[in-house]
Amino acid sequence: MMEGEGWRCLWDAKAILGESTVWDERDGCIYWVDIEAPSINWYHLDSGQTGRWAAPAWISAIAPRASGGFVASCADGFAHVDPKKNIYAPFIHPIPNPKIARLNDGVTDRKGRYWSGSCDSSQWDESTTTDDKESTLGNLDVRNTGELYRLDSDGTVSTQERNIVTANGPAFSPDGRTAYVNDSMPLVSWVYDVADDGTLSNRRDFLKFKPEDGYPDGMAVDVDGCIWMAFYESWVLRRFTPNATLLEERRLPVRRGLRPAFGGSDHSRLFLITGSQGFSAETFAQQPLAGGLFEILDPPAPGVPNCAYAG
Repeated sequence: MMEGEGWRCLWDAKAILGESTVWDERDGCIYWVDIEAPSINWYHLDSGQTGRWAAPAWISAIAPRASGGFVASCADGFAHVDPKKNIYAPFIHPIPNPKIARLNDGVTDRKGRYWSGSCDSSQWDESTTTDDKESTLGNLDVRNTGELYRLDSDGTVSTQERNIVTANGPAFSPDGRTAYVNDSMPLVSWVYDVADDGTLSNRRDFLKFKPEDGYPDGMAVDVDGCIWMAFYESWVLRRFTPNATLLEERRLPVRRGLRPAFGGSDHSRLFLITGSQGFSAETFAQQPLAGGLFEILDPPAPGVPNCAYAG
């Protein structure tokens, strides 16, 4: 375990494309996926023991499922998975044409519905073959073929947004009435109103970024309603107020933050999985902890507890 100013590396996991950090109170573990491995991984907070399940296909996001295991976004659409029971059971594919888009990030809202966005599949293909692309990521020839889906507890899928390049998030306010969604490649973050039935409306810009800010990726929300946002290619984790004011930046020893999540018994601990996709030996020498699971020390407010997927 290594520690620096404001951070602690819990697991030097060397994740290639780590995503979907999530706390599971049922077994006291922080879970995350490595899309490129592909695998689901877990770190037990009390003991420090780690585990890994080699998935039969890539999985881009998971969320605890009330009836056991997880709901997942994966190569075959939405699936029920349980890494400790070797279960991988796809049940519906929401993407009309999987040749032009693939599922990406996903979380549950305050009512136990599962939300997952998709992204241009050509971005996926190019990014997996380009070595150490800090200066070229924004120049990929990508399309806005991604969408945002809501999976209800009865298995019904609805499309809530279209024309997205790289959907990340979403994240929800403590009362569940506001949703934040990142479109990473265009460097924009949106905010929506959320109706009781989960319908999104009144989209407006929350934040716009410049390439030097990094690409907005995964998010987590604390009890003050502030949004912790990870950035791909930026070396920092940022905290914004609900009115988009930057409150603080946490400097990281790696440049590819992917998804933060609160966890621990009182949700007062903040975690972040990172990535190392395409890194050369030289880059790893400069960032030896790239792809590690980090704890961000002393966040000023605890996080909002997870709601398990109700389906």
